Amino acid sequence: MQKPLTEFPTGSVVRISGIDGGRQARARMLAMGMTPGCPVTVLTGGPNGCRVRVRGSDVVLCCGLAGKILAVPDESDEGPRCTCCPGPRARAS
Repeated sequence: MQKPLTEFPTGSVVRISGIDGGRQARARMLAMGMTPGCPVTVLTGGPNGCRVRVRGSDVVLCCGLAGKILAVPDESDEGPRCTCCPGPRARAS
């Protein structure tokens, strides 16, 4: 089940499933490389914001934006899968 990025504990590996926000929030997410299906590691989590690793870069997200990013656990069969990110669970198109 998808939930906001702020609800995942430190150390979680998740996949972005969507964004619960407007065009500006979505544009910011995409500009940071956070595309639907992309795997993300939560380095520091919590309701005050998150520090995540996405596509090899560490990104710090304010609580507002992190709360709008929806994700599922990486091992889940829910949501999209990224075909460009390396990893054992990535599927080729």
